[in-house]
Amino acid sequence: MSGTTIHPDSGPQLRRNSLGLPELVFHAVTHIAPATSVVFIFPTIAHQAGPAMPLSFVLSTVVCLSIGSTVFEFSRYVPSSGSYYSFATLGLGSRSGFMATWSYLIYEILGAAACIGFLGYLVSDMLKAEFHLNLAWWLIALATTALIWALTHRGVQISARVTALLGGLELLIMLALGITFLAHPGPGSTYLAPLTPRLSPHHFGGILAGMIFSILALSGFESPAPLAQEARLPSKSIGRAIMLSLVSIGVFYIFTSYASAIGWGTGNMAAFASNPNPYYVLGHSLWGAGWWFVALAIINCAIGVGISSTNVASRVMYTMGQAGTLPARFGRIHPVHCTPAAAIAFVQVAAMTAILLVGWILQPDYIFAFLGTIAALAIIVLYVMANLALTSYMRREQSAHFKVWRHVLVPWVATLVLLPVLFVTVYPLPLWPYNLTPYLFLILLIAGFAYMEWREWRRPGTLERGAMMIIGNGNTRERELDPKSAFTTGASAGLETK
Repeated sequence: MSGTTIHPDSGPQLRRNSLGLPELVFHAVTHIAPATSVVFIFPTIAHQAGPAMPLSFVLSTVVCLSIGSTVFEFSRYVPSSGSYYSFATLGLGSRSGFMATWSYLIYEILGAAACIGFLGYLVSDMLKAEFHLNLAWWLIALATTALIWALTHRGVQISARVTALLGGLELLIMLALGITFLAHPGPGSTYLAPLTPRLSPHHFGGILAGMIFSILALSGFESPAPLAQEARLPSKSIGRAIMLSLVSIGVFYIFTSYASAIGWGTGNMAAFASNPNPYYVLGHSLWGAGWWFVALAIINCAIGVGISSTNVASRVMYTMGQAGTLPARFGRIHPVHCTPAAAIAFVQVAAMTAILLVGWILQPDYIFAFLGTIAALAIIVLYVMANLALTSYMRREQSAHFKVWRHVLVPWVATLVLLPVLFVTVYPLPLWPYNLTPYLFLILLIAGFAYMEWREWRRPGTLERGAMMIIGNGNTRERELDPKSAFTTGASAGLETK
């Protein structure tokens, strides 16, 4: 690969220095979607781990801290709105970088769609049960999508402030609910049961299986990385935001999963796992009409994760549009709001299409688990590729800073843990309709590969030129990014088009 540089198109740019550390942390927290995970994912984890849910989260938090260290390290040397696109391309080559990013976009779009679609179903069902009001679930999902579209189109500052407000409110509500559970333990509860592995239905195997959705519940901590061009001192603030959000939400999940098992009754977690909405039951019995605070937390969470996912996916698509590996219109910035308007529009349309297809072809109550499973497969594949890329990049381009324990041992241990988690996600195949999810994910990957090859065939050298447009190298660690500066290519000079 040659050492020439490519300059981004002149014109409007992303708004620099818009986000400080608090905004980045809350962006990650809302992207993780804590309230939605508690209400929708915890019963699935309990099906595998029983009352030992907290142990699944302890292990998953350790694994995700290892994965987070990968993003932390890359963000020190390559702070970029391309995020995993830049990371995987630098470490594994242009084709691997494209496919890693394709997997990332699958995760971001479908993960947010899972929350928004199921929110529509849940709110519709609650309005019918509580007020005998029939409002179609898809209208609620469509209205939520329109709100998210408007906020993210208007600018990163307003959307970041909204996510901070929503994220803080949902955490306070769910923590209050957890404290209530501990003060009113369910029938047969013992305070040591959630910490006892043998009480898991399948012992340690159940705890390991519970990690599948535990990792999905924690995923999203990496979301500050694509906001590098809009952050202040990104080489420092991005990594700090990632680790702070991951630690805080990991502790939050350990606490709330422990409290949930105590509040329901540790001796009857099978009923908790099989109940369509155990938190509705618990909220009604303990808070009465105050249950609507929990509903408010879920609504806040779905809107927050939609905003943060849209910001993340659109910035990655913006970088790829600038690089030429996606259509150029995705690399254009709105002249007034300084946002990648075309990319934001695409994310919203794609998410709503997925919601309607699953809700109309199958059933709306399938939306969350169906789209969430595909998103889980995508994020696990992405994490594995990023871990491998870190070792390669640091040995080749940052040899002076290379450390075996940090750049080989930590990411590879995380990868070895992720692989069996990926395996048990697809084998044995789950029941209908979730047995379709591995095949649909594979189809989406094949579609991405076909698109990549078609674009390279139509414009030879596109992938190589895109790989050269990586923002920053080791010198960016002590300065802020200038999106109008030349994209440096010294770190990518050794890349090969694989």
